[in-house]
Amino acid sequence: MYSVTKQIRGQMDAFSRKERLIAKYILENSEDFLTASIAENADSIGVSQASITKFSKKIGLKGLRSLKVELAKEHTKSEQEVYSKSLSPEDDVNVTMDKALNNTVSALYGTHKTVNYGAVDEAAETLASADEVVLFGIGASRIPSEDLYLKLSRIGIKSVVPFDNHVLLTKIPVLNEGSVVVLFSTSGRTKEIIDILKQCRSNGVKTILITQSISSPARNIASIVLSTSLEENNIRIGTMTARISQLYLVDVLFMRTAIKSGDDIFEKINDTHEAVQDYKMD
Repeated sequence: MYSVTKQIRGQMDAFSRKERLIAKYILENSEDFLTASIAENADSIGVSQASITKFSKKIGLKGLRSLKVELAKEHTKSEQEVYSKSLSPEDDVNVTMDKALNNTVSALYGTHKTVNYGAVDEAAETLASADEVVLFGIGASRIPSEDLYLKLSRIGIKSVVPFDNHVLLTKIPVLNEGSVVVLFSTSGRTKEIIDILKQCRSNGVKTILITQSISSPARNIASIVLSTSLEENNIRIGTMTARISQLYLVDVLFMRTAIKSGDDIFEKINDTHEAVQDYKMD
C-alpha cells in the first residue's frame, strides 16, 4: 500500500534545505514526531510550524494530520515489510503473483493520495474544450497515450498520437490556442519530452504532463501537472507500476472529461459501444 516514508525517501534529492531537515527528522525519529505537537516538532527540527505543514503538502498529503495518520499506519510494519516487493530470482509463482498484486495496489493507492484533484479537473476542462488534443509518450509511456486517444475518440474529441517526437515537433507550430498537448513521462527527465514542452511554451500551446511526484525539469515547464506515486524500487521491475498509475489517471481524466462535456456525451458513448456489437460472437 501507500508508504509515506517511501515518498519521502524518493523525493529527498528534490527537497530544499529545510525540507530535507524535516524529512530526515521524520525518518530517524518517527515515534517522537508522531507523539509531539507541531510546535514541539518545529522546535526539535529547527524550522517553523508553517514549514512542517508545507512539507506535508509537498509530499502529496493534505496537511500534518494526514502525514501523521499515514506515518502511524506503517509505524508497526518492519522495514522489510514496507520495502520487500522487488523482483528476486528466488521468487516462486505464488510470490510473483503476490508481488505483482501488491505493487499494483500500492501504485494505485499512492497515486490516489498524491495527485492534486484540482489539477485533475483543470486538465479535464482543458480537454473538454480543446479544438484538438495531441497525445505523446516515449517507450512504455506511449501505452497510456494511445489508451487516452481511444477514450477521447469515443466522446468526439479530436485527438492524435504522433508516431515520433519529430512529427510532434513539426506539428506544434501549426496548433492553435485551443489545442492541448498531453505528455506522459515517468521520470520527467526525458530530453525529447522536455524539448516538446519548451516548444509548446514558446508557441503558446497548453500542456498537460503526467509524471511521477518528484522534482524534474519537465514539471517546471508544463502548464498542468498530474502526479503519480513513486513506486519503482527495483530496475528489474521495469515500468510496470508507473504504467498502471498512468492508466489509472487516463481513466480518471476520461471520466471527468466526459462529465464536463455535456449530457449528450453519454449518448455518444452508448453509440460508439453499439457500433461494434455486431462483431461480438454469441
